[in-house]
Amino acid sequence: MRILFMGQCYAPEDVSAAVLITELAVDLAHRGHDVTVVTGAPSYPYGRVFEGYRNPLYSVEMLDGVRVVRTWSYISPSKKVLPRLLHYGTYSLTAFYGGLFSPHPDVILSYSPPLPLGLSAWLLSRLWRVPWVLQIEDLYPDAAIAAGVLTNRPLIAFFRAIEEFQYRRAQRISVISENFRENLLGKDVPDAKVEVIPVWADPDQVRPLPKHNSFRRQNGLDGQFVVMYAGNIGLTSCLEDVLHSAELLRDHHDIEFVIVGEGVRKDALQAEAKTRSLTNVRFLPYQPREIFPEMLAAADLSLVTLNAGAALSSMPSKTFNVMASARPILAVTPSGSEVMRIVTEAGCGVNVPPGAPRELAEAIIQLQADRSALVQMGQNGRACLEGKYSRAHCVDAYEQMFSALCEKS
Repeated sequence: MRILFMGQCYAPEDVSAAVLITELAVDLAHRGHDVTVVTGAPSYPYGRVFEGYRNPLYSVEMLDGVRVVRTWSYISPSKKVLPRLLHYGTYSLTAFYGGLFSPHPDVILSYSPPLPLGLSAWLLSRLWRVPWVLQIEDLYPDAAIAAGVLTNRPLIAFFRAIEEFQYRRAQRISVISENFRENLLGKDVPDAKVEVIPVWADPDQVRPLPKHNSFRRQNGLDGQFVVMYAGNIGLTSCLEDVLHSAELLRDHHDIEFVIVGEGVRKDALQAEAKTRSLTNVRFLPYQPREIFPEMLAAADLSLVTLNAGAALSSMPSKTFNVMASARPILAVTPSGSEVMRIVTEAGCGVNVPPGAPRELAEAIIQLQADRSALVQMGQNGRACLEGKYSRAHCVDAYEQMFSALCEKS
């Protein structure tokens, strides 16, 4: 089976959720499929091309048995809306000719975001007369509206029209959570068209490791109860609650908040922490992939956060990596969110609502006092991950979906 993926970005050094594209493509190639990925130059999260890469009009290379086609896009370190739209828009356009010059596929899968990429994928599917799968990682424009990034009404209407067009034209829509599925059903997308394949973590790569390790030693965390957030520091990450809780717990000198990552809200949060003189909060950049499992293992308690507006349009992939590391989750998400459902059903943590920093601080104190419960929650999460959200399990689901579509076409 010849499979064409369209999505950003494919790089061994990538730290974003897009690493899942890499893992899916590699696994399918190792299973004997002919896999091509049309992507751009890796640049997330700093808005500059990774060392060792270029931003070419067109290039082809083979990585781990996968044909990787890179096309040009506008790349800028600016966190403003227009440069980000230009980045997504230019890649979505050039991905069309990247796909056109690739081997004729049997099936196409395109990722959203970016939302306009689906238009290029649809056009290629029409030219080649092959099925097209729309893979939704975040619900756009819902997520952008919830984050306050998209406020212009004509622009919202424009993106809504693109969204509706793609839902009508895609042969299959793959979503990562039941909440996403319910969102699409509410927009009159036929149930038979929607398939839920969750985000995953690789239990062989992210695994339970000793808590007291070199990451702790190098960052002066030995002897501390570490509450860690690791991921994108964006508009929906709700980390203001975490800073407020840290202020309430400033007299608990054995509790340390560690925020690892980058994003549009990082500078503002760092400034706020400095203004509040929060000596119990430290910010670290994204860590290399090779120490990622050790970093997760260094936490006593791992934060997964979403504000109220984003709960139904986003699903943090960090949830599954934390489960794989056998660490308990402290979820700051609204009632009814997919994160809360998973944490509750798996028994792998606790949930507090956004906008309740005092409740969050109290939860941290209670969990710190019950170390045996923390260990059990971590074990529960690991067991759930291995049973439902492992890499092999989810790749099986994609392979079956592609095979079924190719048989029908």
